[in-house]
Amino acid sequence: MGSTIETTIVFTLVLLIIVMLITGPERVCLDSVEDLKSGIRELEIELEDSEVAAFYEVNGVNIADTSPERLCTFLSGISDNFRLIYGGLSDLAGGE
Repeated sequence: MGSTIETTIVFTLVLLIIVMLITGPERVCLDSVEDLKSGIRELEIELEDSEVAAFYEVNGVNIADTSPERLCTFLSGISDNFRLIYGGLSDLAGGE
């Protein structure tokens, strides 16, 4: 009678180990697929480059997307506008 209980316990433990070996890697694979999807979404956001600074949330993580090229263009435009305005004002003041 003792050997039957021991056999049952060992057999149950072996089945549990086999189940863990099957479902463990499956869970890791599913987590990897979810990470891949969020990575693809993050790359899509980075490649859009629609604003100087944009903030998004992907899977509960806050992402800041900045565009140095757009910022440089924006600041160059402001600088050119000030140069035109002050150049015009300087010409008006110097012409009098």
